[in-house]
Amino acid sequence: MHAWIRRCRRGLAWGLAFCVALATLAALSPAAAAETEGTRKNRALLIGVDDFVSFPSTYPSSTNNVFAMQEALQQSSEPFETIMIPDTPITCATELAALIQATFGNATESDVSYLYISTHGEYDPDNGVEASLLFSDGAAEAYITPAQLQAALDPIAGTKVVLLDACYSGAFIGKGMRTQPETLYFQNPSYKVLASSGAREESWYWSANPTGDGAATLVQGAFYFTQMLSQSLNPRYGAQADANRDGDVTLSELYHSLTQNHAASTPQVYPQEDNFVVFSYDLAGMATLDISERSPITDITFSSSAMSREDNHLTLEYTALRPVRVAYQVVYRQDGEWLFNQAQLLYDDVEQYTAYGDEEGAVSPGRKVRTLSLQLPNGDASGYVLVQIVSLEDGKLTVHAGSVIAIIPSEGDLALSVDTAATFIPNGNTELAICVSHAFPCRLSVSILNDVGATVRRLCYRQSTRPLKLLPRGSTFYWNGLDNSGNPAPAGVYTIRVTGYLGQQETTVNSAPVTLTLP
Repeated sequence: MHAWIRRCRRGLAWGLAFCVALATLAALSPAAAAETEGTRKNRALLIGVDDFVSFPSTYPSSTNNVFAMQEALQQSSEPFETIMIPDTPITCATELAALIQATFGNATESDVSYLYISTHGEYDPDNGVEASLLFSDGAAEAYITPAQLQAALDPIAGTKVVLLDACYSGAFIGKGMRTQPETLYFQNPSYKVLASSGAREESWYWSANPTGDGAATLVQGAFYFTQMLSQSLNPRYGAQADANRDGDVTLSELYHSLTQNHAASTPQVYPQEDNFVVFSYDLAGMATLDISERSPITDITFSSSAMSREDNHLTLEYTALRPVRVAYQVVYRQDGEWLFNQAQLLYDDVEQYTAYGDEEGAVSPGRKVRTLSLQLPNGDASGYVLVQIVSLEDGKLTVHAGSVIAIIPSEGDLALSVDTAATFIPNGNTELAICVSHAFPCRLSVSILNDVGATVRRLCYRQSTRPLKLLPRGSTFYWNGLDNSGNPAPAGVYTIRVTGYLGQQETTVNSAPVTLTLP
């Protein structure tokens, strides 16, 4: 039996939230004693919050999460000078700023400082609640705003990589919302920010409880986003974010890997399509890992990210490297919420005789092709379904990938429209936010056209939509001012063209003109 919990302030009554690994200070993989000036040094500060005043404890889920990030960073081929896990909780912005200074204060312009935070998040502008993260030790707590977090990081030299796993964390960079706020934070070249969810979305974690059937050792927990994040970097899981297999994971590669494999919320990133190398690993060394050291499941693919009610079959493929138990988690969505407490855990039932005998879900090594039949509840014509593939091995449950499947109606009034700013001044930091409204889940193509109607940049092509909890329903896109060749677009008047697809039905709309002015 699994309990699935939304990690946000207004979550389930008996459990929310995330993270503090009240562990020991870890100074890992010290840099070589003699390094030439200008050599990149990596340092990391991993913060999570488990004990709150306002909410029940989530221990040990947060501890598992922080240690997963620690394990992934330890695999870096450019060793981290420091990986810090605070041994005492943080309860206010002053304490956070002091810890950041203590960890990163010696950074130079060539260094990279990694700050990972996961906790409760808050954002409710309709009721005057600004974006914030909750820090607590169980006796005192305080919310820290984007302005306070940036103020703590601004004095640190070099590049700052900020990783946020919290509900509404996209609000920290103004993403996943219909209209961006007047003041945006972290909008300069020294920041690389990755958030677990859009400004209106919750983030989720799971906990596994004893079932009375011998599975008592499965008492553990993890957070979907961080688990996918750590696995995307970790060579033991195939460093799946490294799309071109060059041993370097860029911010853009990491973002696209997470959007493909993390389904419970919609990751957000700043800057878009950025080629900064977040993580490097030993590509040759990964190939020499023993099978027992590697993830039991690799090379996962889903046949599609969309389907219709009439054709409701989803095929997925994966490779099992050794005998393992496999299950498929199916979660439906209703009234804008994922129904994790009603999720279906379907054990693989194709193979009968493996090293696990007749245990549920047992599969043998080799390439697997499985087809699932998905149903929408209550006869809905459209919606979203979340499908995850999980393994159970050595008393541990691991989520390996998840996909959002859009259930698209064959026809209907899509009520398609596109909204964006009338002017755009790309200066290397700013991005043009684009919000596309659509009444149903659909496929979208979004392009930037110049004043003669030629395509300057294609942002997506027949891409399935995802739930962002926008009202009215919609999807968000961001243009960095570059053309398809990666060159800055010239000054001029541009239009955003959007085509929405419902079955064989196509609807195309254009935005109002956007004047691009060079700084």
